[in-house]
Amino acid sequence: MAERPAAIRLVEIGRDAADCLKALAADGGSVLAVFRRSLYLGRDGSGAMACVGPAALGAGPLNALADPGRTVPDWQDAGLRPGDPIGPENGGLRIGAVGTVSFAGARLHDPPRGPCAWTGDGIAAALARLSDALRGFDLDEGFAPLARPDSAAPLSDSPLLRRAQPAISALERRLAGDADVTPRNIVSGLIGLGPGLTPSGDDYLGGAMIALIMSGRAEDAASLASPALAIAAEGTNRISAAHLRAAAKGLGADALHRSIDALARADDTALAAGLQGLDAIGHSSGWDALAGAVSALKAIGRRLAAQPARSAAAVSAAPALDSATTTPASRNAST
Repeated sequence: MAERPAAIRLVEIGRDAADCLKALAADGGSVLAVFRRSLYLGRDGSGAMACVGPAALGAGPLNALADPGRTVPDWQDAGLRPGDPIGPENGGLRIGAVGTVSFAGARLHDPPRGPCAWTGDGIAAALARLSDALRGFDLDEGFAPLARPDSAAPLSDSPLLRRAQPAISALERRLAGDADVTPRNIVSGLIGLGPGLTPSGDDYLGGAMIALIMSGRAEDAASLASPALAIAAEGTNRISAAHLRAAAKGLGADALHRSIDALARADDTALAAGLQGLDAIGHSSGWDALAGAVSALKAIGRRLAAQPARSAAAVSAAPALDSATTTPASRNAST
């Protein structure tokens, strides 16, 4: 006798996932990737995507989380395969021949999105607080060493970081105000860099864009997003590209949003919870994203710190100006 298909009820859905699920329920689609406890669903040819999984997956823009009171099946053991069809069923979805998904009444994930009212001193204090909070975490993989604001990561010990360092340095200079640094050159050195479902370079860049948008610097994020999304179309896998598209809108893992928000509010309890959440994301994806956020915050801090000096210089120059004439004069790191 055939085993009864699993019935999954979703209780929390990210914004991009919600759009995807609605489209799938109307027009159908297919399974993109299958893991034991989660699977990616996609609308054929559109790039729209949703990841169905247990609550332990953590909230995020692409994630559609199941009721924690029900067991999520082992999709691989159930025989689900990439390419299996998705079709509408009773207002929800039928996943191949092995399960159904309902999402009526699921809440929409809405993380803290800022803007954070940073000052130069405030960012310095926040990064010092983060350094203290990160003690005890193992930050060795991917870009994780760079998540420590006081890191002096030994680049010679990491081919990945050695490969990424020129792009990381360029990004920090650009965000600190160096207009001569070209955003396309920055992102081309990061997109697709590193192994895994979402390469470390992609996660890092996404984390930087989210931190910028949460800090009220959407224009800086947009200057990175435009070349990043263009390069990602060919330079990384489609799942990671979908996460980058979400990051370009300021949306990422709930734990990252809550960690940045906690830093801005000087809430150590919330920060500890956010960091625990980041530690649970992928092999190093949570920490890679935090590393990007740290780079962005460092650069914003340097820019804010320079503003009083520029203002003072402008004031001191005013008398001279008054007396002057007014006549116009991803690949991996193993290579």
